Amino acid sequence: MNMVFKISHNQVSAFEKDAEEKYIRDLVKFLQDEVPGAAEDDSEKLFEFTRAMVKKAADYGLKTKRDAAIYVTTAYTLGLDFEEDFHVAKEILTSSLPGMDKANWLQDAAVALIDSKGR
Repeated sequence: MNMVFKISHNQVSAFEKDAEEKYIRDLVKFLQDEVPGAAEDDSEKLFEFTRAMVKKAADYGLKTKRDAAIYVTTAYTLGLDFEEDFHVAKEILTSSLPGMDKANWLQDAAVALIDSKGR
């Protein structure tokens, strides 16, 4: 007897939401473990910040977990709207480059900027 297993659109959405929530929790844990100062932040506020920054990263085309993590870490380190003051970052993030290229550039630029400020 062959039975067809169907997953409804609502079930798929629920699975996707669960996966996204887990990813955000994992990214919050990464920030808390690896980024100076993040462990002292309120967990719920850090979770909401991370959720908002993952969405913002996706809006820029940074859709893989790695690319989003680079964006979130940069936003945490440099400030919520860092790209508004770091104009070349805004140009790169809004360009037609692939997400991976944007993330790699952002990572290199953020490290160079942090190093230049002696942080």
